[in-house]
Amino acid sequence: MEEISKNINDINSSLNKTLADTNEDSIKNKYWWVKTTDTSFNPKDYSKTKKSTIIFIVALASGVSPVSSSIYYPAIVDMQKYFNTSDTMLNASCTPLIWATFGDRYGRRHLYIISFFITCVGNICCAISINIEMFIVFRAFSAAGSCSAMALGAGTISDIYEPHERGRAFAYYTCGPLLGPMLGPIIGGFLNEGLGWRSIFYFLAIFCFLIWTGIVFGLPETWRSSVPKIDSQNSRLEADIEAKEEGFLSLYLNMTNFTRTYTLTYGFSSGIVGVCYLPAAFGCMIGGIIGGRMSDKRYNNRVTIAKQNDQQVYPEMRLGGPTFYFGIIFQLFAFTAYGWCIQKELHFAYGLVFQFIIGICIMLPNVVLNTYLIDCFRDKGASVSACNNFIRYMLAGIGALIASDLLRVLGNGILFTLCGSVIFVASGALVVVIKRGGKWVKQ
Repeated sequence: MEEISKNINDINSSLNKTLADTNEDSIKNKYWWVKTTDTSFNPKDYSKTKKSTIIFIVALASGVSPVSSSIYYPAIVDMQKYFNTSDTMLNASCTPLIWATFGDRYGRRHLYIISFFITCVGNICCAISINIEMFIVFRAFSAAGSCSAMALGAGTISDIYEPHERGRAFAYYTCGPLLGPMLGPIIGGFLNEGLGWRSIFYFLAIFCFLIWTGIVFGLPETWRSSVPKIDSQNSRLEADIEAKEEGFLSLYLNMTNFTRTYTLTYGFSSGIVGVCYLPAAFGCMIGGIIGGRMSDKRYNNRVTIAKQNDQQVYPEMRLGGPTFYFGIIFQLFAFTAYGWCIQKELHFAYGLVFQFIIGICIMLPNVVLNTYLIDCFRDKGASVSACNNFIRYMLAGIGALIASDLLRVLGNGILFTLCGSVIFVASGALVVVIKRGGKWVKQ
């Protein structure tokens, strides 16, 4: 009996110690706003619910920058009159900016918190601007904060997902930054109609504050310094991928001119013009989800075959396939058809149909390419995303700045035919990467 009693006491003691340790770990993980020094836990082992929560917060945060740059498109004409300035000068405020990320060296969470506080302050100052110079300065200030999530988000996805499931995760994550430019004008259009253009920036300040609160209380630090490095020879592929970012120049040329075209050509109010962005928004969402799922399926199938044949696995296995090439080819036809429908002043529905197709075709290859870049540089996800965004938004900014002037010189038909053609020609570099990527990795 004494031996049995001793064993029971030992079991109880062991159980109590286990419960105490578990409770201590729970306390450490519960309060995510307190940085823990224990980095032994792998973020890829988070539960599905926790990962989904992280994706939701990061997607919302990443959507702020595109929303901020497009939400006042329907109010551009009114703001131009108020500030008594040219359309080119006002377009300059639409130029997206890049955040210099340190997320791959110092962690991501603190940068999210700091940058979104900056964004909140910047949007409040935009709302009280009294001249165009003040407005542009604080638009740049707010954009400098919100753009951080565009770089850090990709790194966060890389932190918590393995390569074989990363494509689908990216598809859901990119719904934020790619739906933002389409949903922003809908919100901005009705706010401008009902409360004036200043209400747009008060809305952004409140929206950013809510996201900041979600980050503080719901986003853990996912970065780990001990992630294994990937062969640096992959860095030679990055320049080839940047050719695809011509799509973003065309996208912002399209979006910046869309409001003026549908306001002046069809006589729509700012609220109705905002609703007209919906087809492109749904197209982007559908294209992103399909592209991400097909990307994972293709990658997993090719990896399985390679392992069965004792062959090397490399990131370029994700690229290519019928869906990938469909998106690249049909961008040309969709842009061209949209431009000439507007040029000939056909019924406004024709243009919206082709906006929907443009959204699908742009997203199909872009989700794949974003995931591919992270596969190549898994230990530098945020830095690679920052470089990618630098090229992307530099071109997008140029597109927004010169959109009105190009439209006046070329007209919609020629302008969007050129947009589709440039994307198609630039995408030729991707074929080279797909065909020779495996050989470059072995060198």
